[in-house]
Amino acid sequence: MREEPSDPTDDRVADALERVAHGAVVSVPSILVERLLTLAFTALLTNGFSAAAYGLFVLARRCQFVLVSLTNGFGTGLSRYLPNADTATERDIVATIGSLLGLSAAVVFGSGLYLATPVITDFAGTAPRFGIFLRVFAVALPATVALQTAVALLRGLEEVGPLNLTQRLGFPAAQLVVAGIAVATDTLLVAAIGAPVVAALAGLTAIGWLGRKRGLRPRLRGTNASRLHRQYARYTAPVFAGSIATTVQRLGFYPLIAVFLSGTAGGVFAVGALVGMLVRLPLMGINQFMPPVAAALHGSGHRDALSAVYGATSRLVLVGVTALAVPVVVFRHEVMTLFGPTFVTYADLLPAFVLAQWVACAAGSVGILLMMTDHQRALLVVNTAITAGLAILAIPLVRQFGLVGVVIAYLLMLTINNTLEVLVLYRLEGLQPLTRAHIRPLVAAVPLATVALVARTVAPGPVGALVGTLVGVAAYAGVLLWLGFAPVERRLVATLVDRYRGVTSLRA
Repeated sequence: MREEPSDPTDDRVADALERVAHGAVVSVPSILVERLLTLAFTALLTNGFSAAAYGLFVLARRCQFVLVSLTNGFGTGLSRYLPNADTATERDIVATIGSLLGLSAAVVFGSGLYLATPVITDFAGTAPRFGIFLRVFAVALPATVALQTAVALLRGLEEVGPLNLTQRLGFPAAQLVVAGIAVATDTLLVAAIGAPVVAALAGLTAIGWLGRKRGLRPRLRGTNASRLHRQYARYTAPVFAGSIATTVQRLGFYPLIAVFLSGTAGGVFAVGALVGMLVRLPLMGINQFMPPVAAALHGSGHRDALSAVYGATSRLVLVGVTALAVPVVVFRHEVMTLFGPTFVTYADLLPAFVLAQWVACAAGSVGILLMMTDHQRALLVVNTAITAGLAILAIPLVRQFGLVGVVIAYLLMLTINNTLEVLVLYRLEGLQPLTRAHIRPLVAAVPLATVALVARTVAPGPVGALVGTLVGVAAYAGVLLWLGFAPVERRLVATLVDRYRGVTSLRA
């Protein structure tokens, strides 16, 4: 009997799902380890110092992260151009240009923050300790950017193992040790100084490894050097401009808290945002490999395959984030107990942080799809509009409602941003993930929430939270299996399971 030819679209979908699954399998465990180590770092400091002291520390550090995020705009060209370098000389020139631009910006931004510290502290009316932290992080800005530069180089050269070892294991583990020393010496300044130091050590170690392993050398001159300089500048200049809007969206709340609220409020907001970010783990894992997959399908004009992959991955992400979100909301007091008694009093704010991240993940990789389908300008317009709206709404909300107002602004920002991106993607490309299948995780969440609530009532505390989560997730999975999955979803899940089984068998 003659074998029927396979459907080209199905073949493309299968190949794309295989690549996405590979990215998720490689990335999810390392991202999970990174998040857990960061959570432990935070819990150690919040239990070792007062909420107000930790709040001042984290506010100063987040102000530094605002500037680090801006410098990352200069490093985006590394991921764009390093894989396409034709020769070692071109590779070295691109790596040198990107690194110098980022580190030079860090020196300028750090100097500006250091000089502006007295003005900032006077305007904010914060404790003198905040000014000390701010100046430490200003001086240490180049050290932190050195790690980000090393990560960009590793990503651009596709060194996945060293990337995970540097960014998601080495640095957070060393940072956790620094936190332990700070608590042991009862000096939070140790953490402020030590965290950037270990960032610099991790970054320099990774760059040194690239020099030995890949022969990477600093180089500004050579064949096509002038063209590469201009090309890199043209690419990164608009990206840097666009990063201003996205940075304000992600980190603009911290300077706002520093000016209008207290150190305790800053600490509570930072912890709430950190716990909320754990809900994003499924999307973060999928997103590690979605850009090249989406770009390849779009570039080849395979719209049906792209739509199928987008639908499958978005529904899988929704299943994952719902399973994570419901237990965190139900057991919010038990979760906040990890960070000390002061944070437990603000536990009822945690559902807003979780809901914000759930909404941001509900449509899957919508932002990446806008970029990979060459709609960067539309994405920039959306981000700029959201940032302008945030600036208009956030200040009166904070003045009127305090910390609650900041959380409301945070929830509104992520909700409106994600909604607009979905609408823009549908308008420009006709792609949208929402189908009847998206209702299934919501239906399955009902028994999950019911089991968790019963467990919390019957056995309050850590034991009830653990049992309620495990039994509730089992009920959630059972309902989803009963409701069924589409063939493309089953294919993606099967690919993920096969890859995890392969990794497990290799380790065994």
